Amino acid sequence: MISATQYSDVAQCIRDAAVRLSPAAVHAIEEIRKGGNSRVFRVRTADGDFALKKYPSADDRDRQGAEKRALEFFERVGPLSTPRLISSDSVERISLLSWIEGRGIDNLIDAEVKEFANFQIQLACLADGQAQSEIGPAAEACVSGKRILAQTRARFDRLACVRDSIGDLAEFLDGALRPALDRFERVARQIYADLDIDFDSDLPRDVQILIASDYGAHNALRGDNGRLWFMDFEYFGWDDPITSVGNFIFHPGMRLSRVQQEIYLNRVIDHFGNSTRRRMKALLPLIALRWCAIMLGDFLPERWAHRLAANPDSTDWEAARRAQIDKARRLFEDCNLCW
Repeated sequence: MISATQYSDVAQCIRDAAVRLSPAAVHAIEEIRKGGNSRVFRVRTADGDFALKKYPSADDRDRQGAEKRALEFFERVGPLSTPRLISSDSVERISLLSWIEGRGIDNLIDAEVKEFANFQIQLACLADGQAQSEIGPAAEACVSGKRILAQTRARFDRLACVRDSIGDLAEFLDGALRPALDRFERVARQIYADLDIDFDSDLPRDVQILIASDYGAHNALRGDNGRLWFMDFEYFGWDDPITSVGNFIFHPGMRLSRVQQEIYLNRVIDHFGNSTRRRMKALLPLIALRWCAIMLGDFLPERWAHRLAANPDSTDWEAARRAQIDKARRLFEDCNLCW
């Protein structure tokens, strides 16, 4: 039996799922992460520890399914530096994973940036016909310039509804982001025309690769031996290799130096060849603006409600919005300077 003090702060549905999904008797349950999306619990059992993950219930994305398919792929082609799927409950949106012992990463060193690049390349090399048939597109896959523009403009349009919620959002959105998107589109279309590539057509599937999409230090652990473990594959699927670069070097969950951005970019792009490098100059600025729009999503009431559901301790919406607009401004300035 589990004493009440060992899970007194854990919801009954989590207790029931832990007992139901665990391969051995449960001794204790402890919540270890309240993230922006999913919640993670450490389940201690007679056979060792496991990670129990509760995916958002009010979400039209199948985060659990995407991660399940990713972990099953890793198990089939591995071993890789990733957790294993032990069991899952699709009705309750709860999965039980192997426990990875490690520490969160505050700052990546250059060698670890190379590890991230190597893992992305490894995923691309291991993809096979079975993965083609079993795994779908990455969340909001950016497999054409047209798709990137549509996603970014749709996010800008939603932000326009709350443009006056903080004084300088309207100026930033209308005075900086929208004009930059128009300018970057013109340049990107010209680059694609010079390369004789259709900017609006999807990249052929045989050129797409498997990517984690939400990829960075925030979704990794550093083991006691220094080895990196890669976690969280809720957005996993097929996408453009350039998307994998943009999603890593622009991710707001970490601050990479310019040198580190170049390390990752060059290692990945060198693997995929000159045709990918030529397209990169067209798409990376657009992907950066897409990330600016993603960061500003906390201005939307529905997005903030989603974050509160995953982490009830996130109570200061004003501070969160201010932090996000500051991050978006920094990325926008870097984008204008470097790309």
